[in-house]
Amino acid sequence: MKRNLSALKKALQFGISGAVGGFAGNLITEPFMQRLPGSESFFDSVLSTGRWFGLVGGGIATAIMFGYYYYIKGKPQIKQALKNGGLFGLIAGAISGAIAEGIYSGIGDGNNELLRVICWGIAGSLLGLGLAQRIPNLGALRGTGGGGVGGVLGGCLFILFAYNLSGNADPLAQCAGRLSGCAAIGFWIGIMLVVAETLFNKAWLVISYDTGANRTLTLGSEPVTFGSDENFSIICIPNVSPLAMRFQLEAGQIVCENVDSGAMTYLRSGDQKRIGNCTITVGNSDLPAPTSANIPPTFISDQPAVNSFTSAPFSLKLGSRVIPLSVGTQLFTSDIPSLTAAVSNGLVAIVTSRSRNELSLGLTNLSDRAWWATDIQGDIKMVEPESTLTLALGTQIEFGEIDGEIV
Repeated sequence: MKRNLSALKKALQFGISGAVGGFAGNLITEPFMQRLPGSESFFDSVLSTGRWFGLVGGGIATAIMFGYYYYIKGKPQIKQALKNGGLFGLIAGAISGAIAEGIYSGIGDGNNELLRVICWGIAGSLLGLGLAQRIPNLGALRGTGGGGVGGVLGGCLFILFAYNLSGNADPLAQCAGRLSGCAAIGFWIGIMLVVAETLFNKAWLVISYDTGANRTLTLGSEPVTFGSDENFSIICIPNVSPLAMRFQLEAGQIVCENVDSGAMTYLRSGDQKRIGNCTITVGNSDLPAPTSANIPPTFISDQPAVNSFTSAPFSLKLGSRVIPLSVGTQLFTSDIPSLTAAVSNGLVAIVTSRSRNELSLGLTNLSDRAWWATDIQGDIKMVEPESTLTLALGTQIEFGEIDGEIV
């Protein structure tokens, strides 16, 4: 629910920003919009439309980037919006406008409104592709698709406004039609970028602030960073390290790195991290369904961890608790509440041995998520479900929100 509400707020913010940008971009071009009918050749028409939509596209891109920065940082970032939106939006808009006009004038008869809408879709898709290079983890496919759909929807409204407001000789009415149409195009491009991002992303973060505000960011190959320094962090959190935490999607797995400690955590949908004044909740649409774990051949005891052999060569320290580990020792969700069993019996780990040597033991992961283990040399290893970690003194194991140590 928090994600949906946050995504709706984000979509409206992007849409309104895009509308303002489209309106402003067209307003700048209005003094140059007076043309004599039939006075332009095909080349001049393409060049004129490219110049016009270049300014409109620059306005839309700048405004959407402004909306993006305001959404994630909570304050205006005009300089950054101009830097990352103005020039590329101008170029992308000019290219897409010229291509669209070339198609429309080259194969159309000047009255084919369906072709005009398709051309607006082409212009919007190229503009969305350009924005995808500036908005982290939006993705080229989602940016192109969202921009294309937004261009088509906005183009329909542009034509509607053109008929109703521009279909007479009154210059003010014609100007109002173009302004309204460009605002509609910017609005729908902004809206559909967020819709495409929300519908087709694989993983995301919902950031819940103590003030009650929520923000949603898509996870991907580009890290989402948290810290107090804007030069290092996408999300700025006061009173923490300049770069405190980093989230990333790697090979379908959500990884969180605590930059201060160097610890890395594999997260599943619903896991939370706390940093500064906010709580970060992980979402994953591709979380695999739990499957039965394959337990390797071992000597298994029917006793739970608390009743296992007291002469165990190793123990697992979980906070103030120390659990002896011997061949067959079973750990349940009651022992490690941060884990969920892959099957319904609640078993999340078992101590195994491939021989009768009590000093050669392993801890097999029977949960539905990976663990992270750090040995005394500082080497980090991921212990995936159904795999086994060889027990060694001093090994630190991160079971989600709970940390353990082999003693």
